[in-house]
Amino acid sequence: MHSPRSADLLFAQLDAAGRAAKRPWAVDHESAAVTVKDGQVHPGDVAEAARRFARTAAERGVRSGDRCVVRLEKPLDVLVAFAGLTALGAVPVLLSARLDAPTAHAALEPVTGPLHLLIAEAREADFPDPLTPGATRLIWEDAVSAVAGGSAEPPPHGVELAPDQPYLVTHTSGTTGVPKLVVHTRNSFYQQSAIQTRMLRPMFLSGYLAAAISPVHVRTLSGILSALRLRHSLLLLASEESDSVGAQLERWRPEYLETHPNSYITWEGLAAEGAMSSVRMFLGTFDAMHPRTVDALLNGSRRRLAMFTEVYAQSELGPIAFRIRTRKTGRSRNTVGAELAGHRVGRAIPGYSRIRVVDEQGNRLPRGESGRIQVRSKGRFAGYLNFPERFTENLFEGGWWDSGDWGARTATGTLRLHDRQVERLSGATSGIALEDVLLDRVPELAEVVIMETDGRLVPVLVSRSTAPVTEELWLAATRDLPSLAPPRFVAWHEIPRTATGKVRREVLRHRLNG
Repeated sequence: MHSPRSADLLFAQLDAAGRAAKRPWAVDHESAAVTVKDGQVHPGDVAEAARRFARTAAERGVRSGDRCVVRLEKPLDVLVAFAGLTALGAVPVLLSARLDAPTAHAALEPVTGPLHLLIAEAREADFPDPLTPGATRLIWEDAVSAVAGGSAEPPPHGVELAPDQPYLVTHTSGTTGVPKLVVHTRNSFYQQSAIQTRMLRPMFLSGYLAAAISPVHVRTLSGILSALRLRHSLLLLASEESDSVGAQLERWRPEYLETHPNSYITWEGLAAEGAMSSVRMFLGTFDAMHPRTVDALLNGSRRRLAMFTEVYAQSELGPIAFRIRTRKTGRSRNTVGAELAGHRVGRAIPGYSRIRVVDEQGNRLPRGESGRIQVRSKGRFAGYLNFPERFTENLFEGGWWDSGDWGARTATGTLRLHDRQVERLSGATSGIALEDVLLDRVPELAEVVIMETDGRLVPVLVSRSTAPVTEELWLAATRDLPSLAPPRFVAWHEIPRTATGKVRREVLRHRLNG
């Protein structure tokens, strides 16, 4: 894979796709930057909006190499802002609208140097003042409606910078604390997109590619770049609510569908109702995909060769390993011991990533033994903007990055994920695998979270209905599993989550014990 020039990156590819587009994109939301008509927007209009915004930002003091915090909500707005800022050579620092204001401030507090701010009018109270003295503070609705002169016109393909220069800053999920701000270079961003392009190209998808995922995540933006390079039509969804999503799927009949794994769980009913009958390729990343949900989605497709691709990935690295499921391959029915041995996430991606499992001292472990999962990746990031010391702590000799996860490789090379290293259980090999088994055995459950408190495994359960699972059913489902404490039932909305739907286990533990 070659080193990228500006012509390979998102601003230029958005412009090229706009000129080559055969049909509009579909969206479920309005945008302050571009006109949406009957749920459709032309990618050429999105490209022109990005160019207009770049002119305004430049006239108001944003320069190449500057960092600009972006606090917007809607996917179209985020895309326009990202494309416009990178066209200038500026570095967007993308903060999810789902981060509460105190957490967002805590993530930015250690950052040194000037920070511009681009914020939606509805979010002004989150950051009422400029972030740093003398920096520009832009209100989104004003910035995209302003008429800028031509003197600040960005180059046709955007400002040309070296491949190792910063391109964007996104953030980790923050499941175990304050989110880390992840710096990606032009090269690491491009490499993450290029491997997705390589994996998508043989699918020959001709319908819409639908995505309802965090618009500020590097996975989202690198995926959009891949779609642009392949000239695919996009269905960008701001809502993950079942009713809204179902209506959009019925209207546009996408061939590809992606959302956060915990949103897929809430969409199982949509699959049963036929809303996903057109989907040929499902993709899940950000978190483990429970096998029960994968089965439901595949059974909801009427495409003969429907597949589900589960990607094990991290903000810092991009895709690490992948596993493909189809209805034909099905799901092997293993002994309970094999089912509890860990959540299978597949193999490393040839030509892009390598995986090893090591002990606490960094010594490589033989297959079958559990340890720290370390990865070498072409898309590895350049460091943390707010916690630079964490980068050197986790980078080992030879470019091996410690993922923070715990797992093992099987005799055939498949990676089994156990848990985050800081969330390892003493009473079971893998909490994730135990959650997989319980969701499979108890269809009445919408969510299972296994937590260890005072040496006991405590299952936190969310029922699909208001009625809890009966004791008889629970005892039958857990009879051959590791010893579990009596279950705690909570409502779905009581589970604290990150911007990408991951469970914030420490926050949940504090609430339950409080």
